[in-house]
Amino acid sequence: MAKQIRTVGVIGLGTMGAGIVEVFARGGLTVIGVESTEEFADRGRGILTRSMDRAVSRGKLDEAGRQEILDRITVTTEMGDLAPADLVVEAVPEVLELKHEVFGRLDGIVAEDAVLASNTSSLSITAIAAPTKHPERVIGVHFFNPAPVMQLVEVIHTLRTDQAVTDAVRDLVTGLGKRPVVVGDRAGFVANYLLFGYLNSALTMVEHGHVSREDLDTAMRVGAGLPMGPLTLMDLVGLDVCHHIGDVIYGHSRSPLHAPSSMLERMVVSGRLGRKSGRGFYSYEGPGGRDVVADELTPGEDAESAGIRTVAVVGDGTVAGELVARVEGAGYAVTHLTDASGDLSGVAAADLVIEAQEEDSAAEDGAAGRDVDELFAALGEAARSGAVLATVNTYSAVALAAISGRAEDTVVLRVHAPTGNGQVIEVGTTHTTSAATVAALRGFIRGLDAEPVVSRDRTGLVVDALLMTYLNDAVRMLDEGYATVEDIDTAIQFGLGYPMGPFAMIDHIGADEVLAVTEELFSGTGGFAQHLMPSPLLVEHVLLDRPFTQGASDD
Repeated sequence: MAKQIRTVGVIGLGTMGAGIVEVFARGGLTVIGVESTEEFADRGRGILTRSMDRAVSRGKLDEAGRQEILDRITVTTEMGDLAPADLVVEAVPEVLELKHEVFGRLDGIVAEDAVLASNTSSLSITAIAAPTKHPERVIGVHFFNPAPVMQLVEVIHTLRTDQAVTDAVRDLVTGLGKRPVVVGDRAGFVANYLLFGYLNSALTMVEHGHVSREDLDTAMRVGAGLPMGPLTLMDLVGLDVCHHIGDVIYGHSRSPLHAPSSMLERMVVSGRLGRKSGRGFYSYEGPGGRDVVADELTPGEDAESAGIRTVAVVGDGTVAGELVARVEGAGYAVTHLTDASGDLSGVAAADLVIEAQEEDSAAEDGAAGRDVDELFAALGEAARSGAVLATVNTYSAVALAAISGRAEDTVVLRVHAPTGNGQVIEVGTTHTTSAATVAALRGFIRGLDAEPVVSRDRTGLVVDALLMTYLNDAVRMLDEGYATVEDIDTAIQFGLGYPMGPFAMIDHIGADEVLAVTEELFSGTGGFAQHLMPSPLLVEHVLLDRPFTQGASDD
């Protein structure tokens, strides 16, 4: 039923709507922008003009091109001016009743073969189409902010959307130089569904005191290589917007992964909305500010500590060898004990003792001849008073603390592979770990040219607990038929700016590693957190040794 799209209408000229107008006008289309009042219309014109001026000042557009684009745009307060539009995109606030009003009025204005689209980020397209006489012409066209810059556009069809409409909109988006992803009408579509599950998990960590806001953001920005940490991102989007979108997704999914955060609700009610209000998870120099300023939650100087100068690494194998090379390369004095079953007196002079025995060889009947309990006890006796004890294996800091008898001095270390943003080394602590121990380790890790992240010693610590849950959720999304591997990866990479999509990341990390950590996370809940249960499709790929992406190796 869809005809060629030459004229486009956009209703709502806020930041998002004005950006969409610019995208269409830059693509050579005639655009009619509609606002409810002259005041809002002037605001929309101002947003467009400033955006064009920035493009000229940055050399991305000349004056003639700027004027040519602006000449394609008409801004009005009359809905009736949309009569010639082949496509109308509404970008009004996320209130279903308001969208119903807009779509109901459009039936009497545009031609019967005109396409009606919503830029909603979370509401059901099926529900939005309910009051229209022709639901078969209704579709979702979800641009990402800022629309002129972000490449992803989610094209959302309902059970009643005409296939010709879907094809026409997909082709239009492609012609604009964007990357369309066609998905069914599901909660949160693709990008927001995965994003808000991850954000909600991150919020839970902060709310429960598992990790500080700064360390949480460092963990995911540096440790996982994401563009920014979850709390920084939420402050940017707006906590009120996040709260609304999260509630909508939870209303559809009913998954504990999307359960509303009481902490987020309290912050919104108290007016802490993020950058827009000048205070969210962080404080800013004023409403709308970008620069973070110190507040009562900003960490002070680390506790006084003598620091770490000498290190003993206990264990053989690849992990121990890499640790020794890394620590020596940073200028520390290192003692390497490759035989964990032998004499451990060599650790007596060390400020830091790291147990890095290969887990297989630390078994009770392993080649090393000493099980992990015996090793921890022996290290507790051999290390000098005040030395820090650490393990890089999955054994918990609590076990090391209890068995070694050194509760204040023990931690778990998790060394992550470098990303494009640097490298993170996590420190898992118990409630007895001293401030001096934490301070000494922060200094030591910075001396290795890495970023320290300190959290409670819980399964997965921070990076793996959030990253692997997100990856498992993506596999579950694929298994439930949301979209294809390619479309999900495209949505995340180009909609959220991640360095790669979840399936490319799984293949990069190794599906077996993702499954192993996911199983640990699930078993850590006693099997009660069903949303953490490994996806059967993930298990299949591991057992069959098959990559998710076509470009991945079959090895």
